[in-house]
Amino acid sequence: MENTKIGNKEAIALLVTITFNQLIINGSKAILNTTSSASLLNILFISIIVILFTCAICFFLNKFPAFDLIDISKYLGGNFLKWIIGLLYITYFIIFSGNLLYLFSTCLQIIYFPVTLLFFIRLFFIIAAIIICLFKNNAIYRSTFVLFPILVISTLFLFISDIQFFDVENIYPMFGYGIFSTFVSGLSNLLIFQTLAYIFFLPPIMKNPSEIKKITITSIIISSLFILLTISTILFTFNALVEIDELLPLYSAVRYIDYGSFFQKMNSIFLLIWIMSFVSYLGITLKFSSNILKKLSLIKTDSIFIVILGILLFFASGWQKTYASSILFAQGVLKWSFFILIFGISFLILIFAYLKLKYFKSKNK
Repeated sequence: MENTKIGNKEAIALLVTITFNQLIINGSKAILNTTSSASLLNILFISIIVILFTCAICFFLNKFPAFDLIDISKYLGGNFLKWIIGLLYITYFIIFSGNLLYLFSTCLQIIYFPVTLLFFIRLFFIIAAIIICLFKNNAIYRSTFVLFPILVISTLFLFISDIQFFDVENIYPMFGYGIFSTFVSGLSNLLIFQTLAYIFFLPPIMKNPSEIKKITITSIIISSLFILLTISTILFTFNALVEIDELLPLYSAVRYIDYGSFFQKMNSIFLLIWIMSFVSYLGITLKFSSNILKKLSLIKTDSIFIVILGILLFFASGWQKTYASSILFAQGVLKWSFFILIFGISFLILIFAYLKLKYFKSKNK
């Protein structure tokens, strides 16, 4: 049974990978367009908020050892609340990752595969994610851990390689479009920390659920450093006062790298790394969603669930008609869904479940 659980390092790699993919595909552009030259200040601000919120989540989760949000919902409101929360999260995971799949597939089609139908690019990702999820002993988590150092090294390599093109004056004005934009409107950039949605379901798959606070805080700090490095690379290389309309802003930064003829295909190498990372992200989403379905249905095997969820994810990535409409959907519906579900409904469930637990403990004394 132990080999079906994940260790601390694997959990950290898992959580950081989720944020990394959001950052690469849509997050960096959203941050820069929202806060402009104040992006780095905004990242520090929202990172502090996320760390504090994560500490609060872990405080409540530690009161229910090895429980996830589904178990806690059942404790608070029975099977009815358990099913409501489970279906809400499955829907959220599938639609959100489906939207990212459409965005990333569109970018790949435009950049590298102009004659390939978007249908086949999306299908490739789905099939790859399903296959890796079907391997035994949670191979998806272990493969994510193996890929994690490559993500770290490639991000550092890109930052260092582009230093020669940096213009530090791009950080001015310090507050970008203004203080309100940096600290109020900029709160929408919390969306980049999709990791928060997955933390609620992490304890049951961990070898050491009691260490969830250490693991999640470490992952948030590493994610914040990832975001700072990535945004710094784009911000100092390009003029932040001009709205970033590139499909993949970081890919444009990659194209600046020049180490002679031997490294002419650096952009291809980075895209390959991002493709592998995105397959891992989709696999993680399918695995977490199937874990929820297993708890709802009480069926122990998850193979059929992974295939069904993969098919649903494929359809969720195909209903958008244009890249622009998909971006608007992410910045509208998905953004508000994130705040309502994670910062609202889920957090309230933790609070009320804790109060219920505390009430019965005091009553039994």
